[in-house]
Amino acid sequence: MIVDVEVVETDLAAGRLRCPGCDGPLARWGFARERQVRTLQGRRSIRPRRACCGRCETTHVLLPAWAVPRRRDDAEVIGSALLDHARGLGHRRIAARLGRPAGTVRGWLRTFANRADQISASARRWTGVIDANEIDRTARHRSPTPDAVDALGLLARACRLQLRMTASPWELAVLFTGLLHGRPRDPPPGF
Repeated sequence: MIVDVEVVETDLAAGRLRCPGCDGPLARWGFARERQVRTLQGRRSIRPRRACCGRCETTHVLLPAWAVPRRRDDAEVIGSALLDHARGLGHRRIAARLGRPAGTVRGWLRTFANRADQISASARRWTGVIDANEIDRTARHRSPTPDAVDALGLLARACRLQLRMTASPWELAVLFTGLLHGRPRDPPPGF
């Protein structure tokens, strides 16, 4: 589950955070282990909050939107690689530019390519709900990866213009679609 670090404690105390599985209220449940996340500028340390659902008793690690679930690199690093790949660069050149192992970058690109159609469809649904006019700007490419990257860009634009969200485009991509992990989220009914 992805959350904003600044408000998580307040929202947990007030019962505003809900379980993604059963919609039960989440409560504080300690902290996950501290971890280092690689950024474009260096490393960033986080110790994510854990929460437990009062209804189904499932525990969740609450991550800030910049931290991609199950990855050692943040959303900006992975997003930069996805943009480069959508522009036609290969994994070795991207890895060299980012200072990451080629196998790591290749893994991101493969995972994203396998999820590209789902991510693109989810991003388009969200964009259509947030700003129906924006969906007309969607360009179709010959490959699912550039289509998905474009759809995420349009979603970020709609979020900024219509909802006044200030998060980075890649943080929004993680928030709405999970990017490389999890099932992309669809807009709730009546959103």
